[in-house]
Amino acid sequence: MTQPDSGSEKPDNLGHSSSHDASSPAQDEATTLPSGAKLQAEDSQHDSGSVSRRSVLAGVGGGLAAGLLVGVGIGAPVAYHKGRKSASGEVANRPLTLIYGGDICDAPSIVAKEKGFFDDAGLDVTLKRTVGDEDIKAAVGSGQYDASSGIFYSWLKPVEQGQNVKFVAGLHGGCLRLIVLKDSKFTEVSKLKGATIGIPNLHASATMFFSMDLLDAGINPLPEAKEVNWKVMEPSVLADALKRGEVDAIATSDPIAYLPLLKGYGVELSSNMKGTNAQEFCCCTALNGNFVKNETPLARKLIEAWCRGARYVKGHEAEVAKIEVETKSVAGDVDTIERLLKTYSWEPSVTKLKNALLPGVKKFKKTGYLRDDTDPQQLVDASFTTLGLDW
Repeated sequence: MTQPDSGSEKPDNLGHSSSHDASSPAQDEATTLPSGAKLQAEDSQHDSGSVSRRSVLAGVGGGLAAGLLVGVGIGAPVAYHKGRKSASGEVANRPLTLIYGGDICDAPSIVAKEKGFFDDAGLDVTLKRTVGDEDIKAAVGSGQYDASSGIFYSWLKPVEQGQNVKFVAGLHGGCLRLIVLKDSKFTEVSKLKGATIGIPNLHASATMFFSMDLLDAGINPLPEAKEVNWKVMEPSVLADALKRGEVDAIATSDPIAYLPLLKGYGVELSSNMKGTNAQEFCCCTALNGNFVKNETPLARKLIEAWCRGARYVKGHEAEVAKIEVETKSVAGDVDTIERLLKTYSWEPSVTKLKNALLPGVKKFKKTGYLRDDTDPQQLVDASFTTLGLDW
């Protein structure tokens, strides 16, 4: 099957019209993009055609981490192609809701929305930013939302417990990091026994993934084993908690995980891009099972357009970073987000995810998070479908 194109034939100018091109006069007022997103003037001036570079990541102390999440929930992202139909005039059978967490690596869905890839497929997709400690797994499993993305390890326990979710395609590689202070005595994962590790929650992607690294280092990762102390904290304070010595390490996703590296006080012990548990895919697509079963053609269209968004990121990182910031889909400054996007891989695949699932489940079971009687092959069969896609 021919892979969906990356959309590289589309303009890389975020859909700006000629009235907003480099020849437009400078303005002191906010500039409104065709999408409806507004760019505030910087330092009381606005350079025509430029993008505001007001940095969230450039702050210090408590304001830095808190600033990462301030603004993420300010309004829903507005599509650059709002209301556009596909060339054939085809429209979606019904509106679809895709929930996302606001991480840098949510680029595939944000791009697919803002560049009009969902529209091209005749889909009516709404992106919803998760709020607080909302249980995304249960919400997708129950059908409250049609789809989400995330590392499959964090979805395995919910699926084992009966959540009706289907994985289809891997979206990208990279975004999880295990970080300690630069002068820490914890110089490698094997020395983390007895350490306090700050995490967003006990079932977060980073918690599940780095539990396998701990396992490889001879450390029982289960909370009840108390060989490490998992300390659940608001994501926005994790980096500062590490800096102040409230935790010995933090395990989370970018951009939070990257802050100690960016500011020079942290070092990376591990990531999901290297080591014995390095993954070709960090996040994959997770769809409601009934949606997949009862509306297979619609689900297939969603995956194809979603993965088209993932492919587009490679080679367009600067544009994608601007889209994420301008639409307030992700908090951070454009330069840093662009830099991080370039460190991830963007080669979505259904078949490669399928090949990674069984070995991954077998390895993850050894952590103790799954029941002893859980059969890895049965869990894979219950949680994965190709939707007829072979790329």
